[in-house]
Amino acid sequence: MSDLGSYVAQDDALHGFLTVKDNIRYSALLSLPHDTPTNVIDGMVRKTLRSLGLTDVRKNRIGTHFQRGISGGQKRRVTIASSVVTQPRILLCDEPTSGLDSRTGYEVASAIKRLAQETNTVVLASIHQPNFETFSLFDHVLFLAGGHCVYQGPINGVVSYFAKMGYPCPPHMNPADHVINIINTDFDVAAETGVPDHERVQHLAKAWIAHTSSLTPSDSEFDLRNSTPVAPASPGMPIGGFKLAFEPVRLRVQKSWSYRVIRELRRVWILFKRTALIIRRNIMLAGLRFFIFGLMSVLLATIWLHLEKTDARVNDRVSVHFFSIAVFSAVSVAAVPLYLEERPVLIRERNNGLYGAGAYTIANSAVFIPYLFGCSVVYSSIGYWAVGLKSNGFAFCRFVVYVFLGMYAAEAQALLVAAIIPDFVGALAGVGFLIGFWMCVEGFLVRAPSLPRFWYYWAHWIDYQTFVFSLLVQNDFVGETFTCTHIADGSCHCSVPSSLISKGQCALTGVPCYSPLFAALYVGVLIVICLVHRVAFYLVLVFRT
Repeated sequence: MSDLGSYVAQDDALHGFLTVKDNIRYSALLSLPHDTPTNVIDGMVRKTLRSLGLTDVRKNRIGTHFQRGISGGQKRRVTIASSVVTQPRILLCDEPTSGLDSRTGYEVASAIKRLAQETNTVVLASIHQPNFETFSLFDHVLFLAGGHCVYQGPINGVVSYFAKMGYPCPPHMNPADHVINIINTDFDVAAETGVPDHERVQHLAKAWIAHTSSLTPSDSEFDLRNSTPVAPASPGMPIGGFKLAFEPVRLRVQKSWSYRVIRELRRVWILFKRTALIIRRNIMLAGLRFFIFGLMSVLLATIWLHLEKTDARVNDRVSVHFFSIAVFSAVSVAAVPLYLEERPVLIRERNNGLYGAGAYTIANSAVFIPYLFGCSVVYSSIGYWAVGLKSNGFAFCRFVVYVFLGMYAAEAQALLVAAIIPDFVGALAGVGFLIGFWMCVEGFLVRAPSLPRFWYYWAHWIDYQTFVFSLLVQNDFVGETFTCTHIADGSCHCSVPSSLISKGQCALTGVPCYSPLFAALYVGVLIVICLVHRVAFYLVLVFRT
């Protein structure tokens, strides 16, 4: 169906940080063939803006909860424009005037009709209680009552048909209101006639079937005699609707494998650019998160300032790395509102065939790499040197990379939880639980050898915090020596057994503080954990959106 038409949902699913023109243009870029010239796309966008009366607000942002944007009627027109610019042959609109006042509703309906005439598009719209001006815009109308058709035909035949059925329209009354009053089944007995509503609807449905069965092809623009009846809404009631018995022609020719690959790669690139633009404009996401990491780095530097290289401060140095993991794990919850805000747009665009779950997952995964790496640099630049961790340029670079991998794993976990639980409070609770659980089994609060075997053999070894913590500790301790505590008789006392006492040095190396490990292996495990999270995220999108 996505190859044939486009669906406009009742709710306006738009990117609040993008302008009116941005929303429409990205829809065009995602839907049109990749070899469409840029000037052609821009021309289509301008024409769509002009047809829907959006030219004057094309540079205005849609708006968010924290930023004022365009009006409700304009949002409705932008939603319609985002579907129309994709050049569908059929446009399906679910209550396009819902939530709008009568004047704005008329403007929206009028714009849809004008656009349909200009582009030769078939528009199918469901609408409740339209005023007379809006009702008059329709060419063909279908009235349903209790799931059964009671009238289907030209709009100028509504009044005469229901008058023939014994329900004449009173003077100066909107025909739409008149028919809705007749077929309304919210009350058991109509006040005017005393006839139960369900009996009246049943009578009208049977009358319509009798009416259509007497028509010839020349009497209607649809050949109803060659139509297949739709299953009735409830047993024992007559069938009141029809569905056409022809198969729609595929409008898009099957392309080669290479063409499809290029198209998908282009969609990934477009989604990457759009998400990057949203991140730049979202001060609460981008700027605030950089500020938090900078503030936490200052906090780290002032609390653990200039740690001495003595065995008495070994545990304090290990605490620095635990604190770092706790910080970026906690901040990862910021990914939850970002995804939940974008989810309605994702559902709308996926349902309309603009892209698939794979393209979105790849673009979403790639766009956060430079952003999170920047956050890692901001956090590391101040705290690392002020605390007095290993004073080595290579060690600092490794610290930045390890923190970045931890940030990315935490972000991927938060996005996965938000996809599984698409509720703000529920997703936050889920992410918070996982963060606390992973902290308990990572090996700091309780050393790994002391963990209960049940948790050690599975939870400890699938915990991304385990590997980040091990990498950070190894990076800081291995190759360093720490002075031991002297006691009264001149001998050394070390909190960790020293391998250097036999050499006459009252010191210990960093190796006994934590078991040595293969850094490359642990980095590889972290990358695998990130990939598993992203693949799981993709599968959730496939089956849940």
